[in-house]
Amino acid sequence: MDNTHASPKQVINAAALAAVCVALVAMPELAFAQDVSGASTRVNSFFTNLNGLLDVASVAIVTIAVIFSGYQIAFNHKRIGDVAPVLIGGFLIGAAAQITKMLLPESVTSTSMLLEQVMTQMPYA
Repeated sequence: MDNTHASPKQVINAAALAAVCVALVAMPELAFAQDVSGASTRVNSFFTNLNGLLDVASVAIVTIAVIFSGYQIAFNHKRIGDVAPVLIGGFLIGAAAQITKMLLPESVTSTSMLLEQVMTQMPYA
């Protein structure tokens, strides 16, 4: 039995499958693709709320770090080098809110621009 030739039914099925795949790629409305604008708004509002919490926490953490370091220097006769880890850690934690502000865009459309830049810089696997 020779299996090198496809039957007309197999050819028609393959052509129909190819036509459906091309139609789905060419017209995403046929695939019932949904808009994601609501999701991006929710994600953006979540990170905005997180940024607000970090703003409040950063002021408290930096204040506590400076008070602790000042107390150690003034009353326990510590050197700056002894309290430097506390100061550096406090300022890094306090800067988290500002770093978040730098990384988060003001609008959703600028996120797509950032994503496009990241994707063009990534090497293909």
